[in-house]
Amino acid sequence: MCGICGLFGSSESVRVSRLKLMTQFLKHRGPDEEAYYISPTLSFGFRRLAIVDLSGGHQPLMNENRHVRVIFNGEIYNYKELRADLVRKGHTLAQAGDGEVLTHLYEEYGIDFPSKLRGTFAIALWDERLRRLLLVRDRLGVKPLYVRYNSEGLAFASELRALLIGETKPDINFQALDQYLSYRYVPAPNTIFRGIYKVPPGTTLIATYKKGELQARTKTYWSVSSATMKISLEEASGRVCTSLKEALRIRWPDEVPAAYYFSGGLDSAGLVALHQTLFREQARTYAIGFERPRHTRDFRYYSELAQARGAAKALKTQHYERIISFTDVLQRLGKILTAMDEPIADPTAIPLYFLSEYASAQGEKVVFSGEGADELFGGYSTYLEPSNYRRYHQLPAWARNVAEHIFPEKTKRFSLPLTERYFGVGGLFRSAQKQALYSLSMRAALAESKPYFPEQQLLKNEKLSEEERMLQFDLCSWLPENTLMKSDKMTMQHGLEMRLPYLDHELVELGMSLPLQYKVHPQESKAVLRSALTGYLPEKLINRPKNGFPVPLTAWLTEELKPETRNVLLDPGARLKEYLLPRKIEELLQTNSSRSSRFIWALYVLEVYLAFSLRTQEGVGIEPSRGESKIHKLGSGYL
Repeated sequence: MCGICGLFGSSESVRVSRLKLMTQFLKHRGPDEEAYYISPTLSFGFRRLAIVDLSGGHQPLMNENRHVRVIFNGEIYNYKELRADLVRKGHTLAQAGDGEVLTHLYEEYGIDFPSKLRGTFAIALWDERLRRLLLVRDRLGVKPLYVRYNSEGLAFASELRALLIGETKPDINFQALDQYLSYRYVPAPNTIFRGIYKVPPGTTLIATYKKGELQARTKTYWSVSSATMKISLEEASGRVCTSLKEALRIRWPDEVPAAYYFSGGLDSAGLVALHQTLFREQARTYAIGFERPRHTRDFRYYSELAQARGAAKALKTQHYERIISFTDVLQRLGKILTAMDEPIADPTAIPLYFLSEYASAQGEKVVFSGEGADELFGGYSTYLEPSNYRRYHQLPAWARNVAEHIFPEKTKRFSLPLTERYFGVGGLFRSAQKQALYSLSMRAALAESKPYFPEQQLLKNEKLSEEERMLQFDLCSWLPENTLMKSDKMTMQHGLEMRLPYLDHELVELGMSLPLQYKVHPQESKAVLRSALTGYLPEKLINRPKNGFPVPLTAWLTEELKPETRNVLLDPGARLKEYLLPRKIEELLQTNSSRSSRFIWALYVLEVYLAFSLRTQEGVGIEPSRGESKIHKLGSGYL
């Protein structure tokens, strides 16, 4: 994996000094090489993490007559087949790596070339003859790609904060802020800043600069299908197993070390078991846990080490584990939240950061993870809510009246349509809660603007069941803009490439076409995946229930982190006071519950993010010290 960036447009907007600062900012994504292509109206910057073709693979890449140039971040897993086909068609390829096929595929298929790719990628392609720039993001959004543009020019980068360098301070996007407080992330194409966007998954942005004006449009080359096939569970399981094996096989690197992030749950254990069958070698597995907080009695809420250790023993892996102290967390917290590059209120970024740091220190270059299996095969318990919704509405009127008096909040949700009651797996504030929290200026700003969130339309597709709509929404929004964004930023911070076999697009297309009851069922979640892995995993691992990445957030916010969050959120200079009512923030800080902890964490993450990121445009970025968090000094002049 790598870091890419570039400038396109008028000669005044294509400033080489800015491009070099942007490229230097991305050094952690590509510590092995730095390269540039510079012309009057377009310039590319590139940082490389060498994984394929270690002695070659240099970028930017070009075709034979040098009129097509490419930089890209990611891996093309079917490049050998594509390369052979291109050679048969008369193309000459000089390098042995995967990236060079991109320029020649473009020559053959034009802007439709991304549909030929099997991989994870963010691509920038320049056609000098047509004076056209293409920016492409892979189907599932595994790799991020940001753009900032106006009528004079466009900038793009693998990380949002690179687009802040050397430019004026951006304004907050009020609709994006509102969405963040609902979903825990900012849905594409928006970002938290006005005028900066994410290229959506499965999309190509096409930009030209003619007659002194930039023009940009998007073209979708892939979207999830709603078709369902008629197939037995036995046949479906066999096809899932075959497809997953193939996805794992084509992703295993030939030239660098690779290992597995390992919780001992079904998804990661399944990958390890298939690995040892395919490659006949002992897999290396990595797991971490936290020290027990003073306010947590249940071990499951702060560590999965026992589960991972037991599964590693059963599968006979070469297992590595580490315990993280709260002192470690506090020392790294500022760096973790700023390395996220976007405000994402998912606390699992914390263990993922430490897991990546640990694996990198052991010499790993590639790590495999089970991300995506829950969204694809229905692993979250939230997918059972529609069946409860239907049962509630089947009750006689008198029974519903009784339930409304006993469970007012729960039954109130059941009176809402799916678009108003489902905010994804990690939903936060409801509409009424947000309105009570907002300042008058924030309410006025929201009233004047129209929200834009294309993926929310998936929840309105009444041709599908509510469960199917929820699965599609999470696969197309929650997964790329929360889970995968977080995974990319935490691994790349340590020069690691993450590979995700469950998100091979051919497996995804298969999984989404399977009957719902093979995925979401009250008695057994992920039935088709459990069946597919039978014979590879011990029965106790096959039947293991879902257990998320445990983070003792509520315990920390109750005691260890309580002074920190209060100091940051109640500081007189806090940026959130422009948008939220301070007295409402203080009320939240006085409550002690798991749900209020999620709200507090979301506000804390946003305040810290804004405090640090809005200084990036003054240089190559300001980050907290590696040795001390210092976030508590935000209001007293640290920034």
